[in-house]
Amino acid sequence: MKSENRSNFYLINKPKTWTSQDLCSKFKYLYKFNKVGHAGTLDPNAEGLMLVATDKYTKLFNYSEETNKTYKVSALFGYSSDSLDTDTDVVKNDAIDLTDKINELDISLNTFLGTSMQTPPIYSAVKIDGKRLYKYARQGEDIDIPAREITVDSFELLKTSGNEADFLITVSKGTYIRSLIRDLALKLGTTAVVSEILRTKIGKLSIDYPEYINDINKLDKNSLPESLHWSKVLNMPILEIDNELCSDVEHGELISNNLFKNNEITILENNNNIAALYTPFNEKYFKPEKVLL
Repeated sequence: MKSENRSNFYLINKPKTWTSQDLCSKFKYLYKFNKVGHAGTLDPNAEGLMLVATDKYTKLFNYSEETNKTYKVSALFGYSSDSLDTDTDVVKNDAIDLTDKINELDISLNTFLGTSMQTPPIYSAVKIDGKRLYKYARQGEDIDIPAREITVDSFELLKTSGNEADFLITVSKGTYIRSLIRDLALKLGTTAVVSEILRTKIGKLSIDYPEYINDINKLDKNSLPESLHWSKVLNMPILEIDNELCSDVEHGELISNNLFKNNEITILENNNNIAALYTPFNEKYFKPEKVLL
């Protein structure tokens, strides 16, 4: 199977215990792609929707507006662990019945809505001084973790049962669900760990899409699965170009702005593929931003 000209986007379920890179490596090996990348890392403890790009489309993640993520989350209250989930040793701190705290829980959830500052968990891939936090944790080193700005769009309680609760949460890029659950528990005067995380949406992309690959282990290496059309990932004006203009684009030449309807970064399409991204340069021309030919 040839590895050229197979740039596409895919929606794939990342299995629990796999790293995000495990998923990319498996997909790359299975179909012999030149390159496979992903948008939005998922913890090994988490599973669910991953947006994956192959070959030249891996250069386009920064142009996607699919940044907000939605998760279905299960948590155990009254417990704690170093990793804030069940990946490390879990300690029981107190017995709690959430049915006795429903009103307090609902009020607390609303306090997280909007923009705030969050401290990432020590067991995370955030880099400080060129070193990932989980490496400091594994080596027993103390490190000051700076808070970062996050936005919580929705924080909905789905159900409770004893000390267990399920939530549906939509957050901005870079938000740690484990830290949210930790901070929620603190407002209730207790502790909590995340037991299950399922990412259900990336922006408008969803596990309900027909292109969603639910089980990567069931893929046939001799048959590529259905890809996700790039127009579902990139929200930009589109200019269809012919083969002659395609040659100019391939050489990185300027293009007259008379061809463009909008004075903004534009997708140049040829034969239903992205040839390049062009951006305004001056009053006469657009210049290449990314050339994929």
